[in-house]
Amino acid sequence: MALLSQNQGGAKNPDNLPPGKAGLMVDSLRIDGIVAGPNGMIAIVSNPQERVYFLRDGDKLYDGSVEHIALDGVSFHQIGTDAFGKPVDRELTKRLYSSSSGETQ
Repeated sequence: MALLSQNQGGAKNPDNLPPGKAGLMVDSLRIDGIVAGPNGMIAIVSNPQERVYFLRDGDKLYDGSVEHIALDGVSFHQIGTDAFGKPVDRELTKRLYSSSSGETQ
């Protein structure tokens, strides 16, 4: 049994997610790329519906926020509930894995 549930309702994804970045769930994101922009790092992510979003440090998501973007991954602060319904905060890092050996930094 997982100690951190996806959401309070027990469903895989809530049906009433807000549009845009505010509706993104940390666990369902895929890191597709990371670039250095003039105002800092930008993470290129996609959701299960294959919609693409650009995230920056501090962006708020449905169940957390973007803490830090580095060249090899993105750190998130995720807010959820444990099996007993108590609030749980955790830090989660999703790594960017290169598809070929030539992309390694």
